[in-house]
Amino acid sequence: MIDLKQNPDHLHAIASNVRLTDQNDLAHDLDNAAHDLKNLRDYSEQLERSVNSLSAEIASIRDQRETAAKALLAIFRPELEDMIDQAVRDSRAVFELISQVEYLETEHSDLVDRLDALEADDLDDTKTRDAVKDMIRDGDIVVTIDHI
Repeated sequence: MIDLKQNPDHLHAIASNVRLTDQNDLAHDLDNAAHDLKNLRDYSEQLERSVNSLSAEIASIRDQRETAAKALLAIFRPELEDMIDQAVRDSRAVFELISQVEYLETEHSDLVDRLDALEADDLDDTKTRDAVKDMIRDGDIVVTIDHI
């Protein structure tokens, strides 16, 4: 609140005394100054009340916002925690699979090479046919046909 150094009522009293000396213009100026001081005092009190009211309203809105945020978090937290846990489990599983594949590739590189060779052979049907014909000729495979 504004602390006025001069009391408006005291200025009105001085204006009354000055009127008695026939200095009406000065008395009028003193009365106007007293009215201005009263208006300023009243306006500052109104502003102070408005500021206090708005401060309380802002604090209330902040409290409501925090309460709403906590309520929303309480609603979403279990699902978020489940999603995070699942993502962690998935990433562990993928990491473990990658580690196992890397281990197999390094420890059993000869098997990987042989599998690659077999896959290449499987792609070539004539080699497979020739190998089967050779096995039949050599007697490794015996074919019998029963006719009824």
